[in-house]
Amino acid sequence: MRLDLEMTTPKCLSLALTVLLLLSTACDSNDFNTKVFHPWGVDDAKEFKTRMDQYQHVLVARVSESHWEDRGPHRLTPYHFKATIVRSYTGDWTVSDEIKFVHYVDAPAPTVAASSLSNDRLMFVFINERTNAEISVDTGDFGTYNWLYAPALEYVFKGAK
Repeated sequence: MRLDLEMTTPKCLSLALTVLLLLSTACDSNDFNTKVFHPWGVDDAKEFKTRMDQYQHVLVARVSESHWEDRGPHRLTPYHFKATIVRSYTGDWTVSDEIKFVHYVDAPAPTVAASSLSNDRLMFVFINERTNAEISVDTGDFGTYNWLYAPALEYVFKGAK
């Protein structure tokens, strides 16, 4: 049996080029997802958006004050924050609004005096309420914000206020 190389070669070449193009696109997509969404501990935009949809307010705030409250042994230790909103991706908080939030830790308050570096830093805050009172946040609902986190928020909340 004789193969018609004139017909087979262009088809194979076309198929090979298509496969290479698909693989390179997938690699680019994986590289994009790795760079953009893995800092948040998720695999892609869909998973990140699903996580963010749990919150009414997705914010970035600049902390102006923070302190630990020592309530004695065998009690949760509150870590209090006072901040100003610098970016609101969703919800009705606006830039320059003040926000107070607290996180309870199952450990004694640190005995070392707070350093001046602990304030004037950016934090992400994900919450479901809008109030002037202090808001309780859980682990994962807030954290130190850095440049690694911005691309995912910008990508998922395109056109946000």
